[in-house]
Amino acid sequence: AEDVLGALLAEQSLRGKAWIATKLSGVQGREAGLAQFNDTLRRLKTDKVELLQVHNLGDLKTQLALARELKAEGKVRYVGVTHYVERAHQELADVLQAEKPDFVQVNYSVVSRGAEQRVFPLARDLGIAVLVNRAFEDGKLFSRVADKPLPEWAAGVGIGSWAQAFLKFALSQQAVTAVIPATGKPDRQTDNLKAGLGPDLDAEQRQSLIATVG
Repeated sequence: AEDVLGALLAEQSLRGKAWIATKLSGVQGREAGLAQFNDTLRRLKTDKVELLQVHNLGDLKTQLALARELKAEGKVRYVGVTHYVERAHQELADVLQAEKPDFVQVNYSVVSRGAEQRVFPLARDLGIAVLVNRAFEDGKLFSRVADKPLPEWAAGVGIGSWAQAFLKFALSQQAVTAVIPATGKPDRQTDNLKAGLGPDLDAEQRQSLIATVG
């Protein structure tokens, strides 16, 4: 993915318009983390990225220190931490409190709302930006609504598909900065982007989605 993105950005001269987030993942030790980061820069054909995240809190102390070192050098604009399962939310919240990174990436969806308990309030209080992953539950949410029409109120808030509904559900959380919808198909990406248009969902609409999805 990094090779493809790097080539496209270079060919179309779009690097100046791109906001790139990447991660330190599955590495132990400073040198391994630095080697992975430098390889990422090479693949992306760039000399810096906007966000560098410590993936799943792996080797946290060392990798977060490295990310901050790279930030000080101007190779990274923001540093963050990530996780993707609810059982890690308490640990994630503890890290936010202790380390106060610029960003946190966490799983959140219509059926997995645990981040509302501590991660979102803490991030909001500390001024930490929030990225949401797994808003579609790896695609499983679509099977739950396969035979169901969109709510009657959907069109009024700019929702034209279930994907947009699930994304807007997450975007309507005050703490959430952006949602990362995993897709490899351009037409779906275009559809997903429309979730950012129109007003946020109110509490009644959010509860309606929760009840509909079950």
